[in-house]
Amino acid sequence: MSEYPSHIWLGLFAPEAPDNYFVQEYVDDETPESQFGAEQGQHSFDYDFVEISFPNDPRPVRELVNGHSYSASYLEAVVKKATDLGISEANVFVLARKDEFERPRSVSGPGYKLWYLGEFVCRG
Repeated sequence: MSEYPSHIWLGLFAPEAPDNYFVQEYVDDETPESQFGAEQGQHSFDYDFVEISFPNDPRPVRELVNGHSYSASYLEAVVKKATDLGISEANVFVLARKDEFERPRSVSGPGYKLWYLGEFVCRG
């Protein structure tokens, strides 16, 4: 069984949130490849090590997180952390290997809020 640390975010995105927030597009060597990466202080990241789900309607945190890669190993801890932060529903889930982001953080903008919950161990 392998084990690796990962970052987890939950988000609440309204219809007016940017449609392309997570889309990576190369412009030049200076411009971050996605708004998500830019707000996390990263020029780019490898989508092979990042899992993102974005259902349209908000749902309870447990329902949103359950079923994602290795969720059995972190589900209860994520639900507890979300509850502690007052997050009951979300419609964005992001799981990224720790090495992909050096300084993960919570961010918000017009029509969206993305909460960084912390580092969790994935076992698979």
